[in-house]
Amino acid sequence: MSYPTGGPLPPVTDEEIGYEPKPDAAAREIPWIDPHQHTQTLTWQQQENVDIAGARAVVMIAASYFQAPYCPIPSDNWRLLWDEAIRMSNIVSRNQFYDVHLAVGLHMGTKIENSDELLDVLPAYCDLEETVAVGETGIDPVQRGGEAARWSLPEQRDVVRRQMEIANEYDLPVIIHTPANASGGEGGSVSSQMDAAMQYKFGRGIPYSEPLFDTSEAKRRAVEIDIELANEAGLPEERVVLDHADESIVEYVMRNTDCYLSFSLSHGVVGPTDIAAAIDEYGAERLLVDSDLASSIYTDGDAFLIRRLILDLLRLGISPNDVRQVVYENPASVFDLACGVS
Repeated sequence: MSYPTGGPLPPVTDEEIGYEPKPDAAAREIPWIDPHQHTQTLTWQQQENVDIAGARAVVMIAASYFQAPYCPIPSDNWRLLWDEAIRMSNIVSRNQFYDVHLAVGLHMGTKIENSDELLDVLPAYCDLEETVAVGETGIDPVQRGGEAARWSLPEQRDVVRRQMEIANEYDLPVIIHTPANASGGEGGSVSSQMDAAMQYKFGRGIPYSEPLFDTSEAKRRAVEIDIELANEAGLPEERVVLDHADESIVEYVMRNTDCYLSFSLSHGVVGPTDIAAAIDEYGAERLLVDSDLASSIYTDGDAFLIRRLILDLLRLGISPNDVRQVVYENPASVFDLACGVS
């Protein structure tokens, strides 16, 4: 065929582009839920961008250690973060067209003083209409703040197990923060991107405790302990969401547990091809994706991460039904959310 450019141009085929045949355009409108987000740290524009990108609901983590740049953290201050999250969840839900729900828990990223006081009141927070999960929590081999802010491994086991027991009592899922291996990635290595950014911002190093176990295999080791604790607490594995997944735990979790596995997009550790490969290998039934979106010194707070992933998965040939299950049906089921979308 000749084109009016003055010369023949070869046709472009799907095979040449490298994509499967394009799905129906309606697939672009797949609804989605973000099951792990730090909504209270986002600017108005970022919150609105989540709306523009098509979110139906988000689960806001009520407290994380980066919100309090000192350590150890007094229990009253940690509870203040919980209370502020309740206030913000209602404000954002009123002003945006997606629902904001809460996950409330004790993070093991730095020592929280008098943690028993928080565990005593956690059931009251679990009883709130806004609360749909406990977390994020989970065993972490390295704590920010040096030895003074260090949880011992027995202390961590006790605090994580008790949260799982409370979650089981209230029929809630638990969001588990899995640490990074020392080779890189999110939140576990002393030389991590987050630590470098904090040094830049505050003009000083942020000390870390000595690791509790070999950080070259931190994620797998922590996951094994977390699952052991869930079993001790009587919490069904179907209500455990292991977050920040990467290749070091995907096969183990999918072949040896009944837990859900969630990929966090803002860390830059996994991308569309990794998630597509997991769907191809294990199916869509127990996989989730989340943004871990935050406005902070170590992330750019890209509100379009999940919408962009939807398009990328479709381009990679993942069926619209499987994409929808991962980004919408699974989080709606795990967190018992009714978002009004058929």
